This record gives sequence, C-alpha cells and structure tokens, in this order.
Amino acid sequence: MLVGAGHTHVELLLQGHRFTEAGLQLVVVSPEPAHPYSGMGPGLLGGTYSVADISLPIGDLAARTGARFVQQSVVSHNPQSRTLMLADGSALGYDLVSFNVGSEVPADAGRSAVCPVIPVKPIAGLAAAREVIEAACRAGRGARVAIVGGGPAGVELAGNVAWLLATLGAPAAAAGAESRVDLYASDRPLAGLSGRRQRYVERCLKASGVRVHHGQRVDVAALCGGAAGLLPSPPDLVLLATGIGPPRALDAFGLPCAPDGAILVDRYLRAQGAEHVFAVGDCASFAEEPLDRVGVYAVRMQRVLLRNLLATAAGTPLQPFTATGPYLGGLNLGFGRGILYRGPWTLRGRPAFRAKDWIDRRFVRRYQRPVA
Repeated sequence: MLVGAGHTHVELLLQGHRFTEAGLQLVVVSPEPAHPYSGMGPGLLGGTYSVADISLPIGDLAARTGARFVQQSVVSHNPQSRTLMLADGSALGYDLVSFNVGSEVPADAGRSAVCPVIPVKPIAGLAAAREVIEAACRAGRGARVAIVGGGPAGVELAGNVAWLLATLGAPAAAAGAESRVDLYASDRPLAGLSGRRQRYVERCLKASGVRVHHGQRVDVAALCGGAAGLLPSPPDLVLLATGIGPPRALDAFGLPCAPDGAILVDRYLRAQGAEHVFAVGDCASFAEEPLDRVGVYAVRMQRVLLRNLLATAAGTPLQPFTATGPYLGGLNLGFGRGILYRGPWTLRGRPAFRAKDWIDRRFVRRYQRPVA
C-alpha cells in the first residue's frame, strides 16, 4: 500500500511490474489522480508552466503498470491491525504500507476573511493564485500581492509574481503602478543563502520591483485589513510561505513521531517499532541524521524504498539509506533568471534558469510518457 503520491512513490508506480512479478498487489491511495510536482510550482504561478506541464499522472500511471488506484484521503491508521481508515468511512487492510504524504503550511497561519490567503502548499493552490492576479489585472487596477516568508519558496513566489505582472502589462516596478509585490522576511538571509548568492538574489528581486521588508513580523489578518505600516492599501492576495511541516493528520497514524510531527524512521526507512510500515519524503524524520526538506532526498530514497519493500515481502536483507554528498539546490527567480548551486559551485542568470527548467521537465516527463 502506497499512501500519497510524492517524489518517491511515483517511481514505485513506474516500477509496478516489479511488484506484480513478485506476486504482490500494489495499491496507491491519493486524494487526486494527478499530483503536481512542487519544484515547478513557482513557474506555474509565473506563467512558465501549465497545470498539465507539472502534473504527475498518478491514476493513469497506476493503470498502465497494473497497480490499483484508490482516490481517497487517509484520515487514520492502525498499525496493530494494519488498517487504513479513509475519508469516506471505508477501511483498507494491507501487509506492507509506505507513507509519502508530503508537507503542509500550518492551517491556522492563513486565516483571514478580508482577502484571499493561499499557502504555497498544496501546489495546486498556486493556479488559483494566478487566477486572482489575472482577474485583478483584467479589471484594469493591477494587483497588489504580499508574500509572507523569506525562505526559498517565498523568494521564488515573489520573483514569479513580479514576472506574471510584467507579462500582464502591470509591472510591479512601474512608477505609479497600482500593482506591487511585497515580500515579508525575517532577519535571516533570504532563501537561506549567503555571500554572493544572497546578493545576487537581492539584486534580482530589486530589479523585478519586489519590495523586501526584513525583520517585520506579520499578522496575516492585520495585513489583509490594511493595517498601518504594512501596506498603503490592503493586498488583493496574500501568499503564505512561512515554512512547512508534516501534515497534522499524522497525529492519528499511531506511529512514533519526531518533535515536529514527522514519522520517525530508521536507516531502512521503516517507522520505528513497526517493521511493516515505511515513510519517506517530507512526512518522515530520518533518525540517524536530520535532512533538509527538499525533493532531492525523496528522489534519492526511491531505489532504497523499492528494494526494501520487495525485500521485506520476500524475507531477505534490507538496504540502508545513506544521505551522502551535497545536493543541487536551485531557485526560479522569474524573468527567465535563476540560480543553481552545489557545494562551492554556483550558476546564475539565464543559464541557471534553462538548466533548472531542463532538469524539472525531464523529471516530470519520465512519468508522463507511456510505459513500455
């Protein structure tokens, strides 16, 4: 049983024949038949990609590889009886289960009845955010957008909102323009970068017309209400990028969790104390060493999880997961610009954007093309 359809599980679906050949039934449970790839979310907002461009076709992939697809959300889990309770009230039993349910922005972080407040996750919400901005521009008054959070997601959103506004003919940097993009960040370096990398990101945002407010704590309701000192007028839209965490639903999964609520897993990606339960990606906490919540680790876990599920079913030795080596980080800054970095190496500007775009499109197309 695969619960969730993130970066790791999508590869197991592509390899569905491996389970069939081993005499196993593979079942994937996900609330939607298509899963948007988070690495391309900012580009979806900025207009680089369509929803179809970034969608991993989970339902179709399952059908093509002999897996069963169940379109439901899991609301609770009983590891003793090996049972999943679904949102429609039904239950599913399993022999082995893996959780890859991603992360979320805390639900109470964006409560406001004054203006739309859209968190960076789920990624599908960014398509709705784009519609709000386009509608405001079509009305001839431009769009005022506030982004709360100065991490990588917030920086990417700010640059791509500015790019979308420029594309729509309402650039944020235009003198007297009603459109504006405001990024509220803590005192920490933007996107967690330093030195020349940080200075490059700051220059790009400034050139895009993004106003960066450092060290200002923001109450979203006050921001939407046009509180004095935050904005000259209430925004049309607030985008939340205040940090992500494991889904709160994990509280009802009956498994040991880390302080942040993620499922604790051992070096074999098994939940602690439950050898028939695995967890990967953002919803898991690797007990041997803390891992950044970035998609590259979920991708690196693909082969280990595949091997260990098959090995557990067959009663053969498992393979440990080792998080070795630096990973490639990157930002889409809008306007066809980006930055890629790994260790001391850095690539900036249009070459970085083209490289990131090629990497992202290649990843998605691997799962979109017909299975041989």
